[in-house]
Amino acid sequence: MRSGPSRAGTAAASGSERIDTMAFESLSDKLTEAFKRLRTNIIMSFPQGKKCCTIGVTSAQPSEGKSTVSLNLAYSLAELGDKVLLIDADMRRSSIHKKLGIELTPGLSNLMEDTNSISTVVKKYQSSTDDTWFDIITGGSTPLNPSELLNSKRMEQLLKALKSVYDYIVIDLPPVGAVIDAVAVSKQTDGMLVVIRENNCPRRVLTDCVDQLKFANINILGFVMNGALEGAGKRYQYSSYYK
Repeated sequence: MRSGPSRAGTAAASGSERIDTMAFESLSDKLTEAFKRLRTNIIMSFPQGKKCCTIGVTSAQPSEGKSTVSLNLAYSLAELGDKVLLIDADMRRSSIHKKLGIELTPGLSNLMEDTNSISTVVKKYQSSTDDTWFDIITGGSTPLNPSELLNSKRMEQLLKALKSVYDYIVIDLPPVGAVIDAVAVSKQTDGMLVVIRENNCPRRVLTDCVDQLKFANINILGFVMNGALEGAGKRYQYSSYYK
């Protein structure tokens, strides 16, 4: 696995697009660069030579753009030639499969309920523009008890097994303020990214989100600002802010 220096930084880019409606293969050059900077900051956040980095991506509330950030982050990490797995753990509102045009089932929920094996739920995404590829586990059928599944021994064992195979695991998690799912599984990650949409998330909601993660002793890697307006020109900005 590739590694970088030990100092985090800030990434920013602007353009005329909204990143929540776009896939990585159609991003503008500036937004592509923003994800590369986010990637670099994340790599620098972990000890050099760490075998597998597990990164959770969440938000304080729905519709902040966390799933698209997860998807583009996975693609950006895979561009380095590392082996990357993207897991859609937002089983109540799975969306990764829609963005990539792949089947929802079988997926994570089916694996957690012992109706499928790992080999049957892991799907491969191959870029149509270059040699970049990464693996995906979609959300699967909507379960009756997603919180219990994510907080189960089975989930812990699954991640342990996957960490022996991949360099990076990116987990798209539900919003912290909506359900307890994200906090349940985030304890098994190496760190969390919190996605915030500009002028959309109330300060008190974000504060509650951060307080919940800190109370659970979760390592917050940083915050990703989505759709920020830059100056009077109202250009969209994508930024990652690190501690």
